[in-house]
Amino acid sequence: MIQLSTIDANDFVQSVTIEGTAYKLHYAWNDFSQQWTLGIRTAQGDDIIRGIAIVPNYPLLMGHHRTANVPRGEFMAVVVDADNADNQTIGRDGFTSGRFSMVYIPEVEINGIRIAN
Repeated sequence: MIQLSTIDANDFVQSVTIEGTAYKLHYAWNDFSQQWTLGIRTAQGDDIIRGIAIVPNYPLLMGHHRTANVPRGEFMAVVVDADNADNQTIGRDGFTSGRFSMVYIPEVEINGIRIAN
C-alpha cells in the first residue's frame, strides 16, 4: 500500500508514479456538495477519469478498470481516526487533519487478499 500526500488546498494536482506509470491526480473540493473528488490524468495532463467521488473505505476505481490507462490497483480514502464519530464523511480538512488518508493499493496486493472461511 502506498500512502499519497495531500495538501491544504481546495483544488490541486499531484504527480505520482503508480506501478511504474506516471499519473497526475486531480483533487477538487466541491463546497456545494461538501465532497472531495478525484480525477486521474496521464503524465501529460490528458484526462483518464474525472470526478470520482471520494468516499471513505471504498474502492474508488471499482467499475473503472476497463477504462484505458487506469491503474490496475485501487485508490481508497481510509479512515485513520476510527474513534471520530463522523468517519463516514470526509470534510474539507479530512486529509490535512489526519482523520483520513489517501492510499493506493497495488494490484498484486489486492490479488493477495484471501477471504478467511
